[in-house]
Amino acid sequence: MPDKIKLGFIGSGGIVKSHLEHGLKDFPDVEFVGWCDLNEATAAARRREVGDKGRTYTDARKMLDEAKPDAVFIMLPPFAHGEAEDWVIERRLPFFIEKPVAIDLKTARRVAQGVKKHKLITSVGYMTRYRQSVQRVKELLAKQKPVYLHGGWVGAGPSNYEGIWRWWVQKDKSGGQFLEQTTHTIDLARYLFGDVTHVYAVAVRNRRKRPRFYTIEDASMVQLTFANGAAGNLVSSCCTSQGGGVRLEVFATDLRAMFTGWEQSVEIQLPGNESIRIPGEDKIFVKEDRAFIDSVKAGRNKGILATYDDGLKATEIACAANESMVTGKVITL
Repeated sequence: MPDKIKLGFIGSGGIVKSHLEHGLKDFPDVEFVGWCDLNEATAAARRREVGDKGRTYTDARKMLDEAKPDAVFIMLPPFAHGEAEDWVIERRLPFFIEKPVAIDLKTARRVAQGVKKHKLITSVGYMTRYRQSVQRVKELLAKQKPVYLHGGWVGAGPSNYEGIWRWWVQKDKSGGQFLEQTTHTIDLARYLFGDVTHVYAVAVRNRRKRPRFYTIEDASMVQLTFANGAAGNLVSSCCTSQGGGVRLEVFATDLRAMFTGWEQSVEIQLPGNESIRIPGEDKIFVKEDRAFIDSVKAGRNKGILATYDDGLKATEIACAANESMVTGKVITL
């Protein structure tokens, strides 16, 4: 690979803006060559943020063929995944993809097969894995047995239905809060405790008056059984205005770790009254972006902590929870 990696973007919305602001726009070894979005004004806005570098497009295939990027950032909502990944895989390009990787298992598994077949470098936007707080807890857990964890994403939900919130509250577009938002905690649970074998979920509905197009659950509670025998319970709510937030409490035989906030600050308690506090980082996207670019340059994994396979497994858990909410049955993975 050349000294500078040419990047193209499929989807150029707010999440791309965050990646740029967290540091990607200042990487000296990156050249921005293409910005694609169905709304060309959105693509143009991202282009301006990097000094008018690259061209704007509304057709992803045209962008891939004309701009000829070395790697691609796929930054789409859940329902839009599938074709873009197919086009990128056809051209044998490494790609970074934001979470969740798909709204359905058929799409996610097809993409995973293409990635495996062509041995492509991939990275999924589970930025929480890169946090110092998470790395310290993972290190401590390696020396003992995990017992259980509980947490999730709890809040009041959107107060209006403009922009992303229009599709976010539609089950067939977002997959629901557990799949689209709590996916970060699903992945964190897997990263710390390992693979999940069984999923059982209960949905809560009709807590508030909603518009007709509002089809996601008001809340859900999902029980996880891990392959190592540990257990977990993850809660999602978008109808509770008091309390809540983002949190995950982890217990092992000789450890308690309490993660709080989007930034995942942690307080760790250990035997002998030992306590460790690690604040979460604000601009965390820069770490996962740096690992992806370094890996593309090297032609092998140089620090990527979440690959497409991890994204697939998180999607499998979320889809199992959605199935369980409908059937009332325990789903075996």
